[in-house]
Amino acid sequence: MTEAPNFDSRRDARVIRLPVTRDAQDVEKAPPPAPKVRREVLAVVTRTRGDLALRADRVRSSRAMPVVKAAARHSTEGSARILGAWWRWITAADHSQALANGKGEFVEAIRERRRKIALYSAGALAAGDAWGWAQDWWAIWLPPAGAALLVMTAGGVVNAIATAKDTNGSDERTVLGTHPGSKAIRHALEAAGQLGKADDIRVIGPVTRNGSNSGWVATVEPKAGVPAAKLIKRQPEIAAAFGVGMPQVAIDPARGHNGRVTIECFDDDPLSGDPVPSPLVPRADPFDIWREKVHVGLDARGRAVKFSLIERSLLVGGEAGSGKSSADHNVLGAVALDPHARMWLIDGKGGADLLDYEQIAHRFLAEPDPKACYDVALELQEVMEDRYRGLKRAGQRKVTAENWEDLGMPLEFLHIDEIQRFTTDDEFGKKIVKVLWDLVSRGRASGIVLSAATQRPAAEVVPTLLRDILSIRWALRCTTPQASDTILGQGWAGRGYNASTIDSTQRGAGLLLAEGAMPVWLRSCFIDDNDVAAITRRAYRLRESAGTLPARESSPDVLLLKACIAACGDAEKIWTADLLDRISDDPAWAGVADDPNDPAELARRLRPLGLQPKGQDIDGTNRNGYRRSDFTEALNRLFGR
Repeated sequence: MTEAPNFDSRRDARVIRLPVTRDAQDVEKAPPPAPKVRREVLAVVTRTRGDLALRADRVRSSRAMPVVKAAARHSTEGSARILGAWWRWITAADHSQALANGKGEFVEAIRERRRKIALYSAGALAAGDAWGWAQDWWAIWLPPAGAALLVMTAGGVVNAIATAKDTNGSDERTVLGTHPGSKAIRHALEAAGQLGKADDIRVIGPVTRNGSNSGWVATVEPKAGVPAAKLIKRQPEIAAAFGVGMPQVAIDPARGHNGRVTIECFDDDPLSGDPVPSPLVPRADPFDIWREKVHVGLDARGRAVKFSLIERSLLVGGEAGSGKSSADHNVLGAVALDPHARMWLIDGKGGADLLDYEQIAHRFLAEPDPKACYDVALELQEVMEDRYRGLKRAGQRKVTAENWEDLGMPLEFLHIDEIQRFTTDDEFGKKIVKVLWDLVSRGRASGIVLSAATQRPAAEVVPTLLRDILSIRWALRCTTPQASDTILGQGWAGRGYNASTIDSTQRGAGLLLAEGAMPVWLRSCFIDDNDVAAITRRAYRLRESAGTLPARESSPDVLLLKACIAACGDAEKIWTADLLDRISDDPAWAGVADDPNDPAELARRLRPLGLQPKGQDIDGTNRNGYRRSDFTEALNRLFGR
């Protein structure tokens, strides 16, 4: 029998603690902790079917996610650049210089060839992809196909660059093209000079296409301290830096910022295209030459170009076939449709261009006779002197839109076509220039406007004495820069405003120096012979209704003056009351007057003829009346005697 242990022995006693367990329950050891394993993401999936190797939450929480995002971002940007380069290649943007130089057919041929290459390549790749999907091994076939397409595209780009250099004579200078970026614009403006470095020039906002999609627009701010006026003056240099013609660049100051401008650059030449219709042709209502501006054409942006003739004078010049006659008709037609404006017309060609205006002209000289031209100019000079005397009596400083009717002083418009036929005459040339200078310099305030046209602009044709005081200058195509400067003024050709650069196909294109400080490129409205005939017929009816047709034996003014002369009899003076008694039954007065006995109505009818009632002393009694000699003088003026 085994001896029981002695638990009471304290010396050898040890405490043994055992885990307490339930009866009949097995206890398993806890598994050891698993070692930490770094999470991994499957970068490449080589299977074409089946589920992804990892779940989405593991991919999102992976440390490789920033790398994936960066790769996605850069690949997207790279794809966008590749697409942009591909589009520029397809549209032949690298040939913008050839396009600007008028080689449109050359550029279009390149575009057509590149479109075919792109279409055939895309079609081949799409067909291969479809067949590969059907055979279930497209992933194997796709890389070599993409590589082939890339090689073809790169080869096309290299070939395009080589072709451009071989056929277009292009050097290494860049051309902005039709879709430039702000960086390219800043560098081009730096190349233009005096506007600051590229880093100092700002392009405000994005570079966009204009509303008509005919060019691009950018708001530009040069370096600090450079005003908008300086940038506008450097338009020739800017156009050269952009690689386009000067008419293709339009620069306007921005509102509210004197150091900021809006630049608009057109893809094509704005001075070419279909003829510009004139608003005068369909116009039915009278033209108010005192308050309305004359519409003469469209600028590079397609905006109407207008100017006022009041207190102005005009010089139009250009070689034969430049559109000078059409430009003249824009002005003559507007004056003709004002039924009160009086036209003095002198035609150095012999009446060919101005013949339609003869029936409505106050004076019409159809022959290139220098002496007759001098006599007409002297007659208008006498009218100017009479007007100044009338202004002094009325206490007025000048004739305006508000007082011309009360003063009886309508616009007097003198137009001389082919002025060189008269100013270069040995006997009368200098005399004519002297009288014309007086009419321009002093006639402004008296309602007299001079217009001159020539197809041989030269210093001896339009002397500096006369040209410098002609306020509106319109230069159409000229043969030399000197001829252009003869019209616009010395130095403009050297600043880029040179009408000799206008191509013969740009009919009606020209430079107008009128309302602003800088010449404006424009295309004049086209008015042909049929349009001139229609305008003058309408002008005749307007003047007939207004009673302002030039003097004819049967005209109302002539009949009224003859009736007044007959009423005076042999007496030099007649009171208004006695005059009305004697003409009240005469059809010349009774047939046109609302009240044949109204002295105010008689005064209104006689005032445009230069007659006003004045105090007349007859037998010691002073009353308002008229003089027989004044009636006779007015009648002679109507007939040019």
